[in-house]
Amino acid sequence: MIAELALALLGASPVVTVTADEPTVVRETPSGWERMVTLSVTNPGSQPLRGLRLDAMSRSRELLDVPPGGACDTLWVRLPAPAQLRARLVQGNRVLWDGSLDLPPARSAVRIPRSPCVRLSDLRPLMLRGTNYYPRAQPWPGIWRAMDRDAFEAEFREMDALHINWVRTFYNLDTDAGLHRPDGSFTGKLLARVDTLLGVAARHRVKVMLTIGLWGKPDDLAMQQRFFRTGVEPFAYDGRILMWDLINEPGGSDGPKATPELASWIQTMWAYLAALDNRHLATVGLCWQFDQLWALGVKPPVGQYHNYSGAVGVQPKGQVPVRNVADDLRAIAKQIDSRPVIIGEFGYASVPDAARKDATEARQDAITRGVLEGVEAAVDGGVKVAGVANWCAFAFLPDWMGKGEQSFGSIRLDGSLKPAGISLRDTYARWRKKCRAPWEGGR
Repeated sequence: MIAELALALLGASPVVTVTADEPTVVRETPSGWERMVTLSVTNPGSQPLRGLRLDAMSRSRELLDVPPGGACDTLWVRLPAPAQLRARLVQGNRVLWDGSLDLPPARSAVRIPRSPCVRLSDLRPLMLRGTNYYPRAQPWPGIWRAMDRDAFEAEFREMDALHINWVRTFYNLDTDAGLHRPDGSFTGKLLARVDTLLGVAARHRVKVMLTIGLWGKPDDLAMQQRFFRTGVEPFAYDGRILMWDLINEPGGSDGPKATPELASWIQTMWAYLAALDNRHLATVGLCWQFDQLWALGVKPPVGQYHNYSGAVGVQPKGQVPVRNVADDLRAIAKQIDSRPVIIGEFGYASVPDAARKDATEARQDAITRGVLEGVEAAVDGGVKVAGVANWCAFAFLPDWMGKGEQSFGSIRLDGSLKPAGISLRDTYARWRKKCRAPWEGGR
């Protein structure tokens, strides 16, 4: 059902529509429940429509720029929602449309609950025992394309054996599967699947870090903001999310300042994320370059970097100085003013390929134990390492990314633990006894 209204003006005028998006998304806020209304604004002109505002039900909503042709946006309406909204579309001092919007009935709904968000003061050393998560049969965009509640449940039961209390996973722009609209906005179908994962994780007393990312061209800010707005706002009061990760490894080995466009995007979208949601913690998944991020004026409350250095855990006594994880963490602590830090990825392949000819399960285990040993040594020296997440929980089914890349998981295809998985399990069991997270209760 689409209700379409337009104001006859001289020349071409935008057309505002309310689109029935199934399932309907509602969220709980401190003021009660709200419904997300999906708007569609057509733009018959040849230039983007900028500076639009929608006034409805005594609320004002700044709309994102609308490119030629049109794009979707959203409006939050308190429940019980009326069948019609009296509204005006305004550009500066000019009223483009003044009338009523018909709200389609909600035939099904995703109800996103409100719960306490993790605070910075909650984080303690070794509290976060994590893993990166993609389903073994459907990694990368497949996590949202094909998985269902039962499949998530089965894999979270397997991950329970590692004593994890948080996972890190990713949003992926997916217009091919119809989970995002061409303008980058999330559909109700996709938001329902994200809610399903969060619900399964919560039942296992696991928090989820969601990495948002840069999709499309960095300078297409309307598209970037639409992706963020529709993917973040529904969960702004949802404590099942541990924190937001702005972007994964910006610039790769060249860092956040790899290009002026990327640097500008990080500055702009970091501020935009904070405007969308100031309740959750946020971070940036760096390869290493905290100095570059700080130079951009972006200083996350929680530092995050990914350790694939191959460094030993601690400096061997009586030997020539070598790079080691403990010293790296001490140096990072000084760079980031002693903020809590997370190693958001670490690990190694267990099957050799052209990039890692020495890969074996034993080598993977040595890398894993080295990182864990280095973290513990750094914490003993006063560094605030809140936790880690290995890459990744599961070995993937063949033919996804090559035999090396698909072998990073600590859990084999048959469900058994690799030696690295056993090292994680045993270390996480010790950490759990030292520092249990607030959301774990008496488990």
